[in-house]
Amino acid sequence: MNISGILQREGNRLLLPYQLNQQQFSILFEIAKAEEIQQKNMVNRLLLEKAHVSKAVKKLQNMGLIEITPKPDDKRSTLLSITKKGQNLVDQCREMFQKWNSEWFKKFSPEELRQILDSVDKLQHIFIGNYSK
Repeated sequence: MNISGILQREGNRLLLPYQLNQQQFSILFEIAKAEEIQQKNMVNRLLLEKAHVSKAVKKLQNMGLIEITPKPDDKRSTLLSITKKGQNLVDQCREMFQKWNSEWFKKFSPEELRQILDSVDKLQHIFIGNYSK
């Protein structure tokens, strides 16, 4: 838990100039990856509370980073898509995080890094298996 808290604080600190926190950026990043996605799928994909996703989506829309449009085949449903401004921000943040990560990765040998990443990947699959039921 200590590592998680440290990483979350550092992520929030790095995102502060962009007026985003880690959770909001995660949602924006997933929208960018998907290109177009239903909001309810974001809840399942990121294992977040519906209210947190709704609040973040509203903020991202108000910032001009995403667009919300009615789903063509079901007007009760909406689709989230990234704007050009949002994509530019995602690209800037990815570059920033890449630089930050590479500084940390220098502290590990390639074998140590592989073991860490394999363990984190395994842990993530276990959590997803337990919490997506």
